[in-house]
Amino acid sequence: MAETAANKNTEAKKLRLSDKATIFVFVAFIAVFALLLLILPKHEGELSPNERRVLASAPNASYQNIVSGKFSKEVDTWLEDHFPGRLFFFSAYSYLNRLTGRNAVEEISIGANDRLFEKPIPADEDTDFSIDYNITKIRSFVEKNRLNSFAYIIPSSGFMLEEDLPKPHFEYHDGELIARFAEGLEPSVRMISAEEVLSGYGDVRGLYYRTDHHLTMRGSYVSYCAIAKQLGFEPLAESEFTKTGYDFEGTYYGRSGLFLTPSDTLETWVGPYDSSLKVRIISVDGKGEESEELHTGTLDTAQLEEGVTDKYAAYLYSNHGITVIENPGAEEGTLVVVKDSYGNAIVPFLAAHYRTVVMLDLRNLYYSAGYPTPSELCERFGADDFVVITGLDTVSTGILNMLR
Repeated sequence: MAETAANKNTEAKKLRLSDKATIFVFVAFIAVFALLLLILPKHEGELSPNERRVLASAPNASYQNIVSGKFSKEVDTWLEDHFPGRLFFFSAYSYLNRLTGRNAVEEISIGANDRLFEKPIPADEDTDFSIDYNITKIRSFVEKNRLNSFAYIIPSSGFMLEEDLPKPHFEYHDGELIARFAEGLEPSVRMISAEEVLSGYGDVRGLYYRTDHHLTMRGSYVSYCAIAKQLGFEPLAESEFTKTGYDFEGTYYGRSGLFLTPSDTLETWVGPYDSSLKVRIISVDGKGEESEELHTGTLDTAQLEEGVTDKYAAYLYSNHGITVIENPGAEEGTLVVVKDSYGNAIVPFLAAHYRTVVMLDLRNLYYSAGYPTPSELCERFGADDFVVITGLDTVSTGILNMLR
């Protein structure tokens, strides 16, 4: 009896020691990470090269922020962005999901040929509203300014490269959504079918980046040829362009955490006319006064240097509300382009055929009410032709509220 009690006491002590060891390890783990969080350098407000986003700044501990609860949310975001080893854990989580079969339900998934894909654009009420709204805005703008008009709406790589998607995968509705645009815009705006243009090339894989949502320069060139022909121009031959390649990891790469994915090659195709182009980026301050940033040529070569993450920003100096391209070697003519970042790689080709190209990015991040309206710019520059060049997401999940 006494022996049994002694054995129980021994087992209880062992259990208590085990509990103490577990608590010690847990507290030590927290202490180490808290210490690392304190002493490791922070990158507050800086661009995260892998993720292509700005990391959280230090929380604002004002009385108003604390009372409203905003301070605690800022603390959570700050801790998430500056947690020691964050990128390692982020990447480990992504690869664990892949190994356990959850890859296909992630925001960014990986399929065949090391190709990354984004979740499809949903076909829901919000999408219906954006499409109907944007159709109305585009038609009203075109009819008001009496422009020779076309639209080129680019489907996602997930829709165009279904054979490379992970299995299973979500359904992509790009075809039916773009068809709704075509039906709503005709006859005021003639739709150039990007699906037919890109599929007709043959090797569609070579027209989209593997690690990014954009078209490659070959995809942009194929698109330019189709648009130029509709506008009445003979496209320049591919042989007229000087090509240079650079290693590139796109936005899908950064958002996925799948950092072992091989790099893409981003190319620049520079035409013989490019060195004579004048690029003016127009900004407007709070008082409504305009200022200009002047460049020669369409490439921001600083963005192509080694160590720069977002090399796609080299095309037409990234995204701005108003960019005006002047080509003194072209005949008279003005083209207005409403675009998102897809257009940055396509418009430099079109600049070969116009004396003036006015490029507008109407997304709220780059455009404000203080700027002249697109209709005012059409009048100022004497617009003849008009083209919408965007990815499907821009016109189906956002609204072109500034197109007036």
